[in-house]
Formats: sequence, structure tokens, C-alpha cells
Amino acid sequence: MQLETPATIIFQERTVPTGARLAGWALLAQHFAIPAPVRRPSCVSEQHVRGSYRHDGEWSIFDKRYWPGDTFAGHLGFALRHEPIDLLILKRIFEAAPAREVEGLVRAAPTSILARRAWYFYEALTGRTLDVEDAPNAAAIDLLDAGEYFTGKARLSKRHRVRDNLLGTGRFCPAIRRTALSLPLPKPSARD
Repeated sequence: MQLETPATIIFQERTVPTGARLAGWALLAQHFAIPAPVRRPSCVSEQHVRGSYRHDGEWSIFDKRYWPGDTFAGHLGFALRHEPIDLLILKRIFEAAPAREVEGLVRAAPTSILARRAWYFYEALTGRTLDVEDAPNAAAIDLLDAGEYFTGKARLSKRHRVRDNLLGTGRFCPAIRRTALSLPLPKPSARD
């Protein structure tokens, strides 16, 4: 599915940085008119960015090499690869996008990590089953990176070859990012 990438000046009451185009969650939310806030929208600069990306106020600005193209699959992949997971936006995007788009993504690369994550999120968040065969025998992957998110006990989905380590279910599931301030709890001493 081709997405329009207009030269947007304002996105959710924020001025888009000069010389940049919306990408990832921001472009998908705009394209599908998703009524949910994108906390830290991303855009891709038309020029090189020192260090590949930078934060500028509320924006994450990526180097022009990161441009994912004008397709649904490209921007979904960009968001899953480079942006924090936002399950509300992801659910609303999946509810608005045609199922055939996610099916095409899975069929094109059934063992791809991004395709399997998108497929699992689609089925878990919407409650709908895609018309695709179960994933071929491949190494199972964690849904969330435990180094970046607080995670729960992993449950293997044989259909997707994904270990679901979310803190909840498709009906209610917080996604809590680890930060420099989220220090580990002290280990109990022998006296405790």
C-alpha cells in the first residue's frame, strides 16, 4: 500500500522540523487519521544527520538514509525497528489498515523478525487471525527486548515463532520502557 507523504508542516500541534518528512508512527497515524497522541514523533531529514539521528525537542530526527519509502510495510518496519513500541497506536493502525497489507508483509518474509513481530501484534491486538500459514521452523524471538522494556514471563507462540514477553494481553497491556532512572531493585542480603 502506497502512503502519501505530503510536506506536512504541523503534526499533532507540533511543527515538523524544516527539511524533514514524517516517518514511522507519525506518518501512519496521520495517514490513517489515528486519534491517539504520538509521544515522540519521528521524521527523516532530507540531509545527513551527524550520528545518524538526534533528538530535537519533541522530535526524533533521522538521517536521510533511514527513509523507509512510501509504503505501509516500510513505515511499519521503521516504527518497529527505531521507535518505542506504542501498543495503542499500533492497535489503531491495525484496525484501520487492510489485513491484506500485514498478510503481504508476512508472506514476503515469513521468517523475518519484523514480519513475525508485526504478525503477532496484529493478531494479539485485534483478535483477528490473518490468512497465512504458521511460521516455518525458525528460531523463536522475544517480542520485546528485555534490555529496553520491563517484560513478563515469556510464552511461546508456535504459530508465529515468537516468545510473548508482554506484561499483559491484547485487552490490557502496559509497555514500560527502561530508562537510566529505572534502576534494578537491590538484591536481598543473607540477613533478610
